[in-house]
Parts: sequence; structure tokens; C-alpha cells
Amino acid sequence: MRLFIFIFSVLCFFKCSGVTPKTQIDVLIVTDDRKFNREAFFAVFDSFQNIHSTEISHPEILDFLGTDSIRSFDAIVFYDMPAEVILTDTQKQNFLNFFEEGAPAIFLHHSLVSYQQWDQFPEIIGGRYYNNTPLINEQGDTLQSVYQHDVRYRVNIVDTEHPITLGMEDFEILDEVYNHYYVKDDVEVLLTTEHPLSGHELGWINTFGNSRIVFLINGHGETAYENPNFRRLLHNAIHWAASQKEQKFPYQVD
Repeated sequence: MRLFIFIFSVLCFFKCSGVTPKTQIDVLIVTDDRKFNREAFFAVFDSFQNIHSTEISHPEILDFLGTDSIRSFDAIVFYDMPAEVILTDTQKQNFLNFFEEGAPAIFLHHSLVSYQQWDQFPEIIGGRYYNNTPLINEQGDTLQSVYQHDVRYRVNIVDTEHPITLGMEDFEILDEVYNHYYVKDDVEVLLTTEHPLSGHELGWINTFGNSRIVFLINGHGETAYENPNFRRLLHNAIHWAASQKEQKFPYQVD
């Protein structure tokens, strides 16, 4: 019933609003029952002048991915962490079909922990935080992914010419860090850090099917939400992922 109401509201919005993709990017934000400061988080999207956001949560998103209504959105931002959810074969296929069609997506922060029981998910997002199963590296060492709250560290911009990081300089942020997580060898790394409590790669672009997928590790709480550099990265990532061509989009807020 909740999924029906959600789909109805989405269709009503696009039919009645008169909004076209030329003037606005429509983003679907995926959340779950994890507690976070909702007001501060959604204020980030409210600050973007040309982005309209709609929220959907678990488990509705799992079936919604298999509907035609998903195509009403220009990009999806995953801010969920369904670590122990076991997907059905149909739900897995919904995911795979979605990305095979060329659907743009941005995964944030704890979405790296998602779907621990699905071996193919790291191929989609480009990495994995090992929540229960330790990582065994090339040297045979067993490494368990770990996190640390409230770490102030420096984010290094790898490519200042990429549309997501265009013109940006290295910056500091106070946020939760992850360490000893897996990153695919063939991702395009955008952000790094040298902080000893954090893994090296902080943001990357992955390709799965016909989709270009962005992962940004920042975004745990208010200190990240309110950081202007995090907002700029997210704004640019949404524009870049949603665009068919790599174009330059000015960063503006209300």
C-alpha cells in the first residue's frame, strides 16, 4: 500500500507540476530506518537551486526499482544501509536491470555497508565495507573494516579538471571515517586522504552495465552536511551522473 501511494504521488508530481528535465534535475533519495538528522540532511538538497528531491525508503525501493515509474527520476542517491537484507532473485534482477539500462546513481557514506549477503553488490558500487566478513588481502592478512566517529582530516582532490571536482581544492572535514574496506582496482578515484585512521580512497566513479556510478564516503552527520565542500561534491556528482555528456555545471545554493 505504501508503495502504491508513493508511485501515485510521483506520477502526480510530474503530471501536474509542469517541470521539465531542462530546468530541473529530479532526484530520488533512498533512506532506511537508520536514525539521522533528517532536517539537516535534506537541507543539503534544499540548498540546490536546480535539484528537486523525493524520498523513498526500505523496503519500498526494492520493488520500485522494477517499475516504469523509476524512469521519472534523473538520478538516485542511495543514503541507506540495508546490511543484513537478503534480496530475492527478483529484487536482485531489478537492481541489475536498472543499471544495465544506464541509470545514474550516487551512493553516499554507509551505503558501502549495504547488502552484505549479495556478492555482486560491490561490483555495482565499486567497493565494500566488510561488516561481518573480514577482508583477506594479498599478503594473507585478515583485516576487519572499522570506523571512527568525529575525525577531522584532509580530503585530497585527485583531479581538479573532472566535472565533479572541477576547480576544487583540498579541504578539511569533520566526519566519520572508515578503514580497511575494499575498493575495486578499476574505479576512477576522485578523492583520497592520508589520514592513518581512514582508508586511502574516499570517492570514486564506477561503471556497471551502462551506468556511471559515483561513490562519496562522506556524509555521516551534521558536520559533513554543513561542509560547503561536501555540498559542492554532491551537487556536482548529481549533475554529472544525470547528464548524458560531461558538462560543467556551476555550483549555486539558495
